[in-house]
Amino acid sequence: MMQTIAEYIEELKKMYNLKSYYKAMAYIGMGTQAWTKIKAGGGISEKNAVRLAQALKIDPIEIMAVSNALKAENNEIKMIWLKLAKQKEEERKKAQ
Repeated sequence: MMQTIAEYIEELKKMYNLKSYYKAMAYIGMGTQAWTKIKAGGGISEKNAVRLAQALKIDPIEIMAVSNALKAENNEIKMIWLKLAKQKEEERKKAQ
């Protein structure tokens, strides 16, 4: 299961043959400062989650759930978001 936004950015790089993380970020309209936050394990805004999901052609809820899990301060809330992210990822893989 993908548990960081960086893993989705890596997928974006591969899908569109982008040479760097900064090019991947620019491709979806995110600034380079966002990459620093993502690299450190942070989440992203809902707007950026939607942009990333659209570029990857996946359900935005999957990326939003991972992002919200990363932002959660409470472990119980974090686990709920991760469970949702896992369900969405499994649905996506079954459909492929």
